[in-house]
Amino acid sequence: MPGIVTLSPSGDTSGATDAAVINAAFSFTDTDISVQLGPGDWYTNAPLSPGPGNELAGVKGGMNGFSSTHPAGTVIHPVAAFSGGAVIDMADGSRGNRIRDLAILNDLHTRAGLDGITCHRDVNSLWVQRISICLVTGHGIAYYQGSDGTDGDALWMERVMIQRPGLNAVHRPPNDSNITDCHIQYAGQAGDSTNRHGFYSTPNSSGNMCYTACRVDLCVGSAWVIDHKGTYGDATKLTGCSTERNGQSGVLIINSSSTGTDWRAPVIISGCCFEGDGTGTGPGDANHGQGGEFAGIEVRGQNRVFISGTITAVSTTDDPSGAPKYSLALRQSGSAPGQPETVEWASGRMNYSTGQSGQAILNHSLCDNLMLGETVTQTGGYESTKAVQRFGKVTLKSGSAKVSTPWAFPTSLVQLTPLSNPAGRLYVSSRTTGSFTITSTASTDTCTVAWALSPES
Repeated sequence: MPGIVTLSPSGDTSGATDAAVINAAFSFTDTDISVQLGPGDWYTNAPLSPGPGNELAGVKGGMNGFSSTHPAGTVIHPVAAFSGGAVIDMADGSRGNRIRDLAILNDLHTRAGLDGITCHRDVNSLWVQRISICLVTGHGIAYYQGSDGTDGDALWMERVMIQRPGLNAVHRPPNDSNITDCHIQYAGQAGDSTNRHGFYSTPNSSGNMCYTACRVDLCVGSAWVIDHKGTYGDATKLTGCSTERNGQSGVLIINSSSTGTDWRAPVIISGCCFEGDGTGTGPGDANHGQGGEFAGIEVRGQNRVFISGTITAVSTTDDPSGAPKYSLALRQSGSAPGQPETVEWASGRMNYSTGQSGQAILNHSLCDNLMLGETVTQTGGYESTKAVQRFGKVTLKSGSAKVSTPWAFPTSLVQLTPLSNPAGRLYVSSRTTGSFTITSTASTDTCTVAWALSPES
């Protein structure tokens, strides 16, 4: 029975009829079946299980928050008595399946832990396109590794909306995935510390990932959690992505190895905006006891992160003091402990919350190579337009001048260039976080000096 199978909803709200009819269409040995579900409400009491290579297609689907909770077209409802772990269940060995143009809406309140789409072990080249998954009690889309280490590969997601899943919106996306124009909101409503995020990756599941024009908002945890072994070329790339008002750090790049120093593939972030993250937690939170100390981008343990054309922005919507507290947070992890190897922020803006007494970079010294481009500026507060740069000029008075700038660290390299003839030799006589002092060996010196800062000496 190859070809296209067109079905219409039965109206049986027990879920038995629709589930049986759909799965019967997939029960043949052919691998080129397209089961097309007509518009209307479909009810299922058991997982829908496409065979290898087959397609499950509908009409329309939800494209934003409201339309995912009130979808038109083909709407699949798992019933309250649903038996199984996922609405759509992809079996081990599935190849080249497509799921497109439909909505999964768990408005009949199934048991806890029901995923929208589950992929078991070796699911390869799954294409998920123009669908919405809303109110499932488990993960939106989840990949589960076999006990022997067998895992999926090559997920393709295009224009997918995942709204209010109980756990992670996308759990363990596999190697070689391309995820484009997807939107996640309110993930992790029932999750613990590892199951309350937007995109959540683990070291043994993912690498060579491309996220393009994706948006993650209002999750209980972070928008992205990235923890990839990979090789050097298996970098995770975020291009044109954004976050807004997630409970913890917008992008959390971690090294979960016991020492914190095991190899991790690079992360490349380009043309992104991370706004208002770090809103929903306080002291005693389960996330490593950090209690509200969150950032637009947080790097924990040995990692290599390259950032360009990217800004963090402060929002006061959830907290009048503003979030995030930090633009970039650097932390150690593991027993070694491991710390970031390289963080390069080549261009953009680092905004942070002055209301929380924040700063652009937390723990600047916990990075072996912290490099900031000349155009990167930092500023505090909500929608501030003040640019604080790492260079300027000052005129000595009685042979000395103190320069106050938030870019100054005790280990900063300070370059001095006299703009008029100095009476003595110029040097930096003292430095601390937030300021340094330029002194001349001639106490009468009144020359003008240009200065420039590098983050580390």
